[in-house]
Amino acid sequence: MTTRLRQRATVDEEDAATLKLGPEFNNAGCLLISEVKYLLENREKDAPDTAVYNKTLDYVKTFAKFNTTDSASAVRETLRREPALTQFETAQIANLCPASAEEAKSIIPSLVKIDDDRLQALVDEIQTMRKFQT
Repeated sequence: MTTRLRQRATVDEEDAATLKLGPEFNNAGCLLISEVKYLLENREKDAPDTAVYNKTLDYVKTFAKFNTTDSASAVRETLRREPALTQFETAQIANLCPASAEEAKSIIPSLVKIDDDRLQALVDEIQTMRKFQT
């Protein structure tokens, strides 16, 4: 098989809407942006002073939805109670913080497997945590 055909076959196999993320992600865990922020900030003293590190740190500071490790952990635990969610879906919901089940399903198509009422309850709980985080 030529390189071009292999690349094309890989692209055809990957589809985030159906949770086909590629073989390198089969057993990979997913972190919330808020968790990555915590990890990078706590390594900042001995971290490399490179453009990539600094841009990554700026990115996670900008887009983290939860300010403390406690609030990020609470969100992760809330989403863990829904057994139908994969790690990828959990991270996506926590990172994007959709306001409704409809919005969640439009930006994370694989969530169609979850009942709208149950998904709305999860989304509402996360929105409440976000508003009242300490």
